Amino acid sequence: MSEKYFDKFPIIDYANSQVVDITRRTVLLDKVSRSPFLYYPYEIVESERADQFSFRYYQDPFQSWIVYLTNKIVDPYYEWYMSEKQLQDFCDKKYNSSYVAQQKVKFYRNDWIAKEPIDVNTFNALTVGSKKYWEPLYGTGDSILAYKRKEKDWTINTNKLASYTVANTSFTTDEICYIVFNNSFTGRGQVASTSNNTIHLNQLMGTFVANSTVAITGNSYIYGTESEVNVAFTTSTLICNNIPADEEIYWQPVTYYQFEQEKNEFNKTIRVLDSKYSQTISDNLKQLLRD
Repeated sequence: MSEKYFDKFPIIDYANSQVVDITRRTVLLDKVSRSPFLYYPYEIVESERADQFSFRYYQDPFQSWIVYLTNKIVDPYYEWYMSEKQLQDFCDKKYNSSYVAQQKVKFYRNDWIAKEPIDVNTFNALTVGSKKYWEPLYGTGDSILAYKRKEKDWTINTNKLASYTVANTSFTTDEICYIVFNNSFTGRGQVASTSNNTIHLNQLMGTFVANSTVAITGNSYIYGTESEVNVAFTTSTLICNNIPADEEIYWQPVTYYQFEQEKNEFNKTIRVLDSKYSQTISDNLKQLLRD
């Protein structure tokens, strides 16, 4: 007999009709949810749906609700592992374009994975700011043999933030903007906010403020790639610099697409309730709903 999820919900009177009370929130009994001995890890194959797995393992496609509950999946469409095509379609819908999602920076993180150690002399020659990304590798006693990257998953919302004085602030929040000083010096950023005659850009790259060699001219402008606003700017000011120049090599920009890819890869591995306990969990759900 199929164990359909909503068949376990109570029936109530609503608007002169009998309906399933879907407002009931359910949780698994603690002893079932927290016991590691009732589960085993499973890696979803591409394009495999929850009902297909449930049919193969529980001999009942309707028991996919067990997989959803035990993995705390609320949205079965986008919290279940997606194929590359499904992921692109998802990003097209969420960000208007999967290409744009690959261009926009969401945050920066400490890029420590697969980095080679350095010797003591190289470490000693580093700037004070750069040394915090390394930790010693000890030999016998307290002797330091080398330094390796600290395995710290540090993240920063943005590398830099700058403001620009403009006559038109009709930009779209988070859109990519190109900052053009002249034909030789350009930069880009994303719209953080606008107010009065000021636009604030973060996630900055290239040349983004005037300096001793780059000046603002009458031909300098900012162009918004989504709003298509093209406006001259008369001043540029660096407001904050979270990643100094000597530390930039230690950080990696993470795009919206990379962020969604990593979330999707995390969803690829689920925990599966041993089939011997599927009836137990079904009975537990019925009891919870009765209570």
